[in-house]
Amino acid sequence: MNKKIIATLAATVFLLSACSDPTGESTVNNPGDTPGEKDKTTTTSHQLSTDYYKTVVTNGSYQPSQTRGSTLGLNSNFNLKAFETGLMSLSQAHFDTDNHYFQEGQYIDSKTANSWLKRESKENPNGLNPKDNGKDDPKERNPYYLNSVLEQDYMIKKDDKFSLGGISIGLSMNAIDYYQKVEFGDEYQTKISRDELLKQGKIMADKIVQQLREVEGVGKVPIVVGIFEQSPKDSLAGGSFITEAVSENGSTKVGSWKTINQKKVIFPLVNETSNELANFENFKSEVENFFPNLSGVTAEASYTDDKLVKMKVSINTQFYGESEIIGFTQYVADKAATFLPPNIPIEIIIESINGTESFMARKTGETKFYTHIFN
Repeated sequence: MNKKIIATLAATVFLLSACSDPTGESTVNNPGDTPGEKDKTTTTSHQLSTDYYKTVVTNGSYQPSQTRGSTLGLNSNFNLKAFETGLMSLSQAHFDTDNHYFQEGQYIDSKTANSWLKRESKENPNGLNPKDNGKDDPKERNPYYLNSVLEQDYMIKKDDKFSLGGISIGLSMNAIDYYQKVEFGDEYQTKISRDELLKQGKIMADKIVQQLREVEGVGKVPIVVGIFEQSPKDSLAGGSFITEAVSENGSTKVGSWKTINQKKVIFPLVNETSNELANFENFKSEVENFFPNLSGVTAEASYTDDKLVKMKVSINTQFYGESEIIGFTQYVADKAATFLPPNIPIEIIIESINGTESFMARKTGETKFYTHIFN
């Protein structure tokens, strides 16, 4: 596959993400607007696997989020991806991929999202972040707790007509609130404890659900709310969802909160020892011996309930000839099968200054890696 095509697709996906200054004006329809009779709604015909939803398409076009371009930006692309994919993964436990269809959020408009993300004030009574107490000391000021709000809609189909089957809401919370005392000045940090982050997020969840229930078209559908804890700016791993709850039967509040025990660590940077880390370091050593000029070999290891469930490996190298890339890819696949953990999905990307050179993947239960070398 042509690398320019890959880059274009990646850029398109990024542009569909909601992340910018919250002062932007909305150019989309009002919340609760639904396709009229003249609109033709279908879905993508192909489903990559049961891990993904088919996507709703209206009049041949993808429907971007109502809040596109209006939410605060997450503090890294790692967090952005983890926030979006994590909410979809969380949703699969509530909205089956076999009979639900994905659509970006259409019920929270940009004006509402902007008001939520700003501080509460006389001018903005719906602000979910606390009032400014006039202090700028990191330990004394009122921080911004809520960083971004993400809505995902899950549609159901009956008699060739689509209707809303459920909504998932992600609340991205700051574990560290980065701020400046003066414009263009030095950056300071207010650290927020996990307990305080959860306390504030749960209060916000009820307020959001209450307002959502008042939006035309939402009705009594289930509303899933997940609280996401951002990782720091300098972290190579994205954050993770730490708790979830559901509002059912039209309730204006969520039910009991369920703890989600997930974390992501970067090998070999993690400050702890484990069998997985030791095996990865052996893999890294073998790979580096093959090509002496590698820029780096790292892995993002995902854990659920302290058990390794997925690994993504990145290998950065200088540009080499086609035959060298082929040989290197085959060598990496061999060493990955030998050293990396079995029975979990693994992805490996080999990149150079020219872009992605090759890709390898193995699903759970498989022993051999699928490989593709880009021309």
